[in-house]
Amino acid sequence: MLGTVEAASLPSAEPIQGGAKIGSTESCSPIALSEQAAHGGATEACVSTKPLTRPSSALARTSGQLAVNEACDITKPGYWTWTRTGGMCLNGMEVTYTLRDNNGKGKVVGTGVMNVKSSMALDAASTSWKELITVQVTAVTGQVKKLNIAFDVGCTSSCSATNSRPWTGAKSLGKGAQASGSVAYTDKVASGGVDNFQTKYHMYVTTTGSIPIQPNSSWQSLPEAKIRCDAMFATSGCVIPERRATLEYSLSDPKHGAAAAAYGFAQGKLRNWAPLSRADGLNTANRARTCGEKSSDPFVPMPATVPNDSCDEFPFAGSYEGGTDGALCADIVPLYENGQWMIYEARKDKPVTYKEPCVRGHVALDANQSAGGKYGDFVKKQRVIDTEKYNVSVVA
Repeated sequence: MLGTVEAASLPSAEPIQGGAKIGSTESCSPIALSEQAAHGGATEACVSTKPLTRPSSALARTSGQLAVNEACDITKPGYWTWTRTGGMCLNGMEVTYTLRDNNGKGKVVGTGVMNVKSSMALDAASTSWKELITVQVTAVTGQVKKLNIAFDVGCTSSCSATNSRPWTGAKSLGKGAQASGSVAYTDKVASGGVDNFQTKYHMYVTTTGSIPIQPNSSWQSLPEAKIRCDAMFATSGCVIPERRATLEYSLSDPKHGAAAAAYGFAQGKLRNWAPLSRADGLNTANRARTCGEKSSDPFVPMPATVPNDSCDEFPFAGSYEGGTDGALCADIVPLYENGQWMIYEARKDKPVTYKEPCVRGHVALDANQSAGGKYGDFVKKQRVIDTEKYNVSVVA
């Protein structure tokens, strides 16, 4: 016997949520001579952004809206957060509008502080999605009594905003007031195509009734968390591939527990839980080399031990790590005994050395096919495209 496959020995799953701190920026522009009086004599207006460092009442008021999106973490102000299929959130960007006087010394004559947040809900089965944008004025000082705020969004690629403005025109907001609304995007990816992009955000801020022609505060979603839309499957859709997809098998699943045990042994004892890479179109050829007629060491069923026995290979035939000659694989038999999965060597003439790059498990055909069906559903729902890495996890 080679041992057991138990949940206690299995690694914990990777976090489904990614995150990164919001960046800091500043831009300044001169105020036209004709408008300086309306700005309290200020000659320059600056807009700066930085991450919010603590929760605010603005976050509390919209926490219900943010919480419906699994990508949002309302406990982490000042961060971008995202998940693979759920979307992306910006939670707590502090934007400060500053007026400076005309004495040439840059004396501040007024400020307005805003809290900006957004919640985007992606759809892995659609290339159209929406995003909620909220801006709240949290403080005003000096010459700044109210802020007039306009907003629009866009994309860095062929993706387009079908509704680019969360509200019409400019909203005049005093301390404590907020503007909120939804924008919409779509990406028309050609059949078999892939598009990677970031979303773009533009704010137009002033303290008078006029609105700048050009945005005076702009930012983009993070380059490390690009959105990817593809038309590689029957239904097109979008994900954020920075979060690697995880295919999870359960040892207690009545349909394919034996397959899960074989994969758990391979991952834990031979591969140190390394990821696999999807190989679109190589399944048949790879399986033939590991389990079929192309193997230099034919797989021999053991129907007396495993009724309706079949060869269940790992790494999967549908992966670039698969397709190893079956002669090099560890041949094992997973059997459920005394409430746990026991792993046995299948052949005395081929002892397991724990240096094998692959496993051939003696698994009943229905369990083998059930596990294969789960893999097929997984790559479609998680949009795992050719060459993309994914994790294989085995749980209790």
